[in-house]
Amino acid sequence: MRRYGYSIFCDDIRSEAGGKLSFIGCYNAVMMTAQKFPLVLSKFCIHFHVFSPATQPYTSVTARCYVPGEPEPIAEEPIEVPGLLDQQNLLDRLPKDIAVPPYIVVASSLVFSPLEIREPGLINIRVVINGGPDELHLGSLQVVPAST
Repeated sequence: MRRYGYSIFCDDIRSEAGGKLSFIGCYNAVMMTAQKFPLVLSKFCIHFHVFSPATQPYTSVTARCYVPGEPEPIAEEPIEVPGLLDQQNLLDRLPKDIAVPPYIVVASSLVFSPLEIREPGLINIRVVINGGPDELHLGSLQVVPAST
């Protein structure tokens, strides 16, 4: 069992009644822009989920966002994770003979307002788990000029 995750790239995220989220203007792998580079987006959002086997608890999760033309992350945000005792209690309460192994999920959103993108390329979201040296890739969005 391995850790994994995914991301939704969109123009806005709205909180709805009952704890629901609405994602407005979602992108499908590619953002085509008619604007010249560098371009400035008035708002840009990334919502992500990280899944870790319950046998591999979190002590920390830090999200990093990279944009084209910037070698370092433009954002590095610590994400709140359940306490180790809470994670262990979850594992202890589950039946030992379940067919699907339990995962602990951490979800969060990054909101940029505005976001400058200097050149075409990939917007990447990654997380560092438990302060480790490796980054877990949660997705990317290719930014390209629209063909004229």
